[in-house]
Amino acid sequence: MAFTATTPNSAAAWRPDLYSFAPETVIPSALIFSITTVSGQIEGDAPSLRVAYADDATAEFIDEAAEIDEAQPDLAEALVYTKKIALLIRMSREQYTQNGTDEHLSNSVARSMVYKADNALLAQPAPTSPAVAPATGLCNTSGLVTQSGVADDLDALVDLEATVRANRGFPTVWVLAPDTWAALRKLKIGSSYNSTLLGAGTDDAEPRLLSIPVLVNPEAPSMTGLLIDPRAIVSAVSPLMVATSADMYFNSDSIGVRALMRTGHAVVRPDRVGIFALPSTWTVTLGSPSSGNFTLTYNGATTANIGYTATAASVKSALAALNDAWSASDWTVTGSNGGPYTVTSPGGTLTGNGAGLTGATFSVVAA
Repeated sequence: MAFTATTPNSAAAWRPDLYSFAPETVIPSALIFSITTVSGQIEGDAPSLRVAYADDATAEFIDEAAEIDEAQPDLAEALVYTKKIALLIRMSREQYTQNGTDEHLSNSVARSMVYKADNALLAQPAPTSPAVAPATGLCNTSGLVTQSGVADDLDALVDLEATVRANRGFPTVWVLAPDTWAALRKLKIGSSYNSTLLGAGTDDAEPRLLSIPVLVNPEAPSMTGLLIDPRAIVSAVSPLMVATSADMYFNSDSIGVRALMRTGHAVVRPDRVGIFALPSTWTVTLGSPSSGNFTLTYNGATTANIGYTATAASVKSALAALNDAWSASDWTVTGSNGGPYTVTSPGGTLTGNGAGLTGATFSVVAA
């Protein structure tokens, strides 16, 4: 009897599979499940998830038998657009069929998807109109309660929490960059003391700050932290789909492994989310150019062109104009016309591009 290769009698590498997993079960460590309210899932770049919410009406005292005035709550909606996160891995058939490869590969894929999803949630720059996705990361969202005066004590964070709660927020978690958490733990109770404000920190059962749990995440911008009420952020997440195929790389006897997931979010009540930063200082040097312009990039967002003879005030204005949570008062720029400039930023990472300068030795260096 002639043999016919079929999917039941072929090795797994020769029958393309498609797996679909509930994302919260396979990547439960993704921040979107712990700091947002997941409200549904959608497919496609054009559709949006419409989330209804209401601004609470005000209750009033009335006299006995008096007519009750009708309240007018503000019924509104938030639109959540998603963007696809994708990962494609190519490996030889021989490697794919080795014992343990599938387990290690699945763990690697899950980690990669978590890293990207966390980065998108926390640090994604605002999309350029008319684009609406990927959604602006929380650290770049305008309208948040900001506090950039964190330096020698925790007073500014106490004020930040108080403001969020005064806005009827119920913050349940801090999300801090690793260097932010390290800097806070180094704060001393006084200039002549070695004891830290947050305790010895050698046997913490759970990281906490002002009695609120702390999540330390490397995708948060440097020297930055968030205070979050998860009810203020709605999100949409699709199933995580993993597929394998021997067809795409048929001519090299290789297997393709593809992972796909959609994610998106919207900050419904930005005044119930706080952001703070520890100051970071940078030196921007132009190197005596004869003409041209340069740009600066803060946390992935790039300024408009800045002239080669710009004043410190002009550089500050360009940075303050970025579409993020910070205002001009959070930036300090000093220096002569044409630089070098000393820039103090609200945390984050500052880089630049001097390709538009003539005769320059452009650099941006942490001071």
